[in-house]
Amino acid sequence: MFDFDTRPERRHTTSAKWKLIEDELGAGHDDVVAMSVADMEFVPAPQVVDAIVDAARHDVFGYDYATDAYYDAVVGWMRRRHALEVDPAWIRLSDGVMPAINTVLRAFTHPGDVIVIQRPVYYPFTDAARGNGLTIANNALVYDEDAHRYTIDFDDLDAKLADPRCTAMLLCNPHNPVGRVWTADELRRIGEMCIAHDVLLLVDEIHADFARDGHPTTMFGALGEPYASHAIEFTAPTKTFNLAGLLCSNAFIRDERMRARYDVAAANIGGMTVSHFGLVACIAAYDDAETWFDELLDVLEHNRVLLADFARSHPGVELVEPEGTYLAWVDFRGLGLDADALRDFMHERARVYFDEGVMFGPEGAGFERINLACPTPMLQEVLARLDAALATLGR
Repeated sequence: MFDFDTRPERRHTTSAKWKLIEDELGAGHDDVVAMSVADMEFVPAPQVVDAIVDAARHDVFGYDYATDAYYDAVVGWMRRRHALEVDPAWIRLSDGVMPAINTVLRAFTHPGDVIVIQRPVYYPFTDAARGNGLTIANNALVYDEDAHRYTIDFDDLDAKLADPRCTAMLLCNPHNPVGRVWTADELRRIGEMCIAHDVLLLVDEIHADFARDGHPTTMFGALGEPYASHAIEFTAPTKTFNLAGLLCSNAFIRDERMRARYDVAAANIGGMTVSHFGLVACIAAYDDAETWFDELLDVLEHNRVLLADFARSHPGVELVEPEGTYLAWVDFRGLGLDADALRDFMHERARVYFDEGVMFGPEGAGFERINLACPTPMLQEVLARLDAALATLGR
């Protein structure tokens, strides 16, 4: 058994998640609980900590490169967890999924090109598109108000991909923030459209390990050809094992000519490097910490059930059941509060800090993204605060 009950104290540290409260809300909000940025509030896997400490004691912190042990760890994890065969030659390392995505956009698009995204979606997608001078075509996800579930408007997607200016599509699977794990059939339809219109598909699979039972993640490369070679997949141990600060991710690029273009783009920005401790941590996580991760999944499922039960017992609060990720997309529109009132309700009455839905696009207005990767008592505290605050509204 591993420790998923201890809650590390992250207030007044370098934690970006907790610093947001100080920066946005100011003094008098030290008691507000952060459930926003997608990192975890757990003690790290001891196997990873031991590997990092050992490296700190024995290694020289000079320029580094990935060894065979690193590639073997990545290949082994993908094979065991996703039945995905990865050739080490396909792997391109970077210090994060978004830096790698930006490098691909520099390599394969030009300012003025059109890129398709699917809002509400992880907001750095929008930043990456704009930062590379691209025009966004939004294939907005369709929300079923009765089923509380999102689907893809494939007719609209096909029309947007058919634009001759469209050269790329950014796909999130599992989807952040709405929690959909796209099925193999859905992925094939997307792949067929991208191939038909000669659009490069970029697939962010950083949450792939967090699929719930009954909703397995189909890695895009597992679809085989002709789909796999028409896409670039982005993965990382950092989400799975809470290692974001160690800066380590992997892109899988099957086509040799595409790898060459990527390498040129990476070299033009000074190269894509990975921290020494990121390499060490990835090997330890993928090779030695799988049992820790399996226990983590049980904790996350327990937390999801707690939130689902809470939503069912509170009118005006609807949970979009997540099929994947450790994030919950919750609909608070039923409370009848406008954006300012909802913000005040969360921060001043409930004293909780979630990610506001509008961060992910205007389609997210009235929703909040709640991070469930925390010790269960922390979630229970947050739900108790919400319960008390809702009572003041007569809910």
